[in-house]
Amino acid sequence: MQIAFFHCVMNIRNGRRRLKQHEPTRDADLRGLMEEQFIDTSHGRIAYNDNRSDGLPVVMLHANSICKESFASQISALQGSYRTIAIDLPGHGRSADAIDPRRSYSMSGYADVIHELLAGLGVQRYALLGHSLGGHVALELLARHEASIAGLAIFGTPPIENSIEGLMAGFVPSPEMAYTGSPELTEEQVSMTAAMALGHESRDSAFFLAAIRRTDGRARQYMMEDAQAGNTSDQRKIAETTQAPLLIVNGADDPVINLDYIDSLSYTNLATPKPVRIDGAGHGVHREKADEFNAVFKAFLQKIS
Repeated sequence: MQIAFFHCVMNIRNGRRRLKQHEPTRDADLRGLMEEQFIDTSHGRIAYNDNRSDGLPVVMLHANSICKESFASQISALQGSYRTIAIDLPGHGRSADAIDPRRSYSMSGYADVIHELLAGLGVQRYALLGHSLGGHVALELLARHEASIAGLAIFGTPPIENSIEGLMAGFVPSPEMAYTGSPELTEEQVSMTAAMALGHESRDSAFFLAAIRRTDGRARQYMMEDAQAGNTSDQRKIAETTQAPLLIVNGADDPVINLDYIDSLSYTNLATPKPVRIDGAGHGVHREKADEFNAVFKAFLQKIS
């Protein structure tokens, strides 16, 4: 798979390389959709893709050890209607490793990164789309900056209390969960991470396998240590009480989250009668069933725009 842009060198603040236009969208490739950009933050240099379109900004936050390119289908689906901003978290994708790993590699640290980046771009009001870890970061942003958030969509993200009991309630024990916080991954675990987070067809994706290998192992380790220490917000309370419109979409076959727990919560402002389950999809529902996922997400955006 073509990953040449993964290695280009940029040395100026907000440096840009215009990606070739009008190419077909490839797996894990944003060519033809937008340009890759960089911005320096107090956490380190952050890579992002911003199509600069008119319309409500939609900020996309990826899963643990994954990268912004996982949202290629959503970016394509929203092109021309919304401003899409897909971000590599510190220590992931094309972003630099964190300057201060203990500060950045946590839910609150990642939320601070996103807030700082959006402030640098002059984005004051936006919608959020968060996958797994990205959904937890989105909920953390909601706890801190609800007035700025037009709406929030999460998937693969159980809103849990900040405790070990919360973790146990929201997640299902699985082989993949055993190394979620591991600083190092074996090649088998790298492949399993791709399959679990993005669908089995990504198990052999050279691009995503390289992205997983590239991830700073401390990002996994410190994030999990911080979560287990109860240092995040009470995300169950946030999800249940927020006044911002909330959309929850999950794959009906997700192997790592407790779907019944998610469905049992008492939401104040859920956009649908209950959390949406899409049949035939797992943790990477946005890729495994992209058309169905995009239809639900676009309908949500139309309601909140």
